[in-house]
Amino acid sequence: MKKTVSLGHCCLIAAIAIPLLFNGCDKKSNSIRMIISRPVYSDKSRILAAINGNPAEKIDSAGKIYIKDQYIFLSEPNKGIFIIDNSDPRHPRHIAFLSIPGNMDIAVKGNILYADMYQDLLAIDISDPHHVSIVSQLPGFFSGRRWVNGYNTPDGMIITGWITKDTLVSVNRTGGYLSPGGIMGGPIAYSASASTTSATGTQGSMASMVLINNYLYAIAERHSLGVANVSNPSALSSSQQMYAGYDLETIYPFRDKLFLGSAEGVFIYDISNPAKPVEIGEFTHGRACDPVVVDSSYAYVTLHAGTSCGGSSNELDIVSIRQLPQTQMLKTYPMTKPMGLCKDGDLLFVCDGSDGVKIYNAKDPANLQLLTKAGQGQAYDVIASAGRLLIVEDNGLYQYDYSNISNIGLLSFIPVPYPR
Repeated sequence: MKKTVSLGHCCLIAAIAIPLLFNGCDKKSNSIRMIISRPVYSDKSRILAAINGNPAEKIDSAGKIYIKDQYIFLSEPNKGIFIIDNSDPRHPRHIAFLSIPGNMDIAVKGNILYADMYQDLLAIDISDPHHVSIVSQLPGFFSGRRWVNGYNTPDGMIITGWITKDTLVSVNRTGGYLSPGGIMGGPIAYSASASTTSATGTQGSMASMVLINNYLYAIAERHSLGVANVSNPSALSSSQQMYAGYDLETIYPFRDKLFLGSAEGVFIYDISNPAKPVEIGEFTHGRACDPVVVDSSYAYVTLHAGTSCGGSSNELDIVSIRQLPQTQMLKTYPMTKPMGLCKDGDLLFVCDGSDGVKIYNAKDPANLQLLTKAGQGQAYDVIASAGRLLIVEDNGLYQYDYSNISNIGLLSFIPVPYPR
């Protein structure tokens, strides 16, 4: 199959190196070979009706984690949420799967699970994980998710899959443009790819959606914070969407503050009035992806390079937040490729690429002491709570007992893919 694309963008596509989009760029022949993905659309009402607590399915990849009571909620990016009964940490049981196309984030309050389904926010009653029901929806809340890989999602439809094709594309000078994660526009717009409260649970540091009392806060699109009133799960309402910083990625709540991690720094918001967050401070760093966790005195920020965020830093930054809105860099620690992190008392847990999870004594943040390591390598995110450590790695979900920090013990491992 042969299509047309702007010559001026041929090598731009190659430079961005989006794996789904190119396999070569040849100015002399005025053609490029690309793997083009075309979405498969399904009726949204049918997909919603199918979210009913399906029997446990195969886990193909692990994303974000959330824990509440005896349950672990594990997302598979863009596919759905696995519910794992962790009553016996040595033998966790994978009991149900919520098929939610486009899902990335999880939050739970009481018996209501909140999840994104591309641009929509869903409230799901999980009183019985085997027979869940959708309580309500807030359409369009995640405004940045309406476009997926350059494709607009028609009203009443949802993307449930992709058809890929290796295609030779001719180029010309008629224009066209790129969107993050895909091509769109011009002649190539193809019509056919840890914080907790008593009522809520604990999320990992990679979360971009959090619950605080009667409000849900989420990164609605790359530069905006969305606020939803969830006091009545049967009637969700959007309080507002506001510009909150550039290239936002993660949210970490602490007391009456939100810390928004972005590719260029951390933005701090006061939520004393929960419906109307107000920015009170920020600190910047070189461009890089950066989850953040905080305690009453310090923010702990990891920066990692080699991703779409750009930058070349692999480090842990510790920033004093004792005198907000003023912030002050305390110290920077070199790392291998740090990602998620969490803190429990004086213990700091940092996912650091092939080094696994590094566990530090952080009583003196200016002089961290490495105590030990956990995990098997390539850790993505981590939650530490009540002596139990959950680690999401590229090959599965690990669970450790760290009640005796000098003798950490592996409790269980759920491999991914699961079952093998």
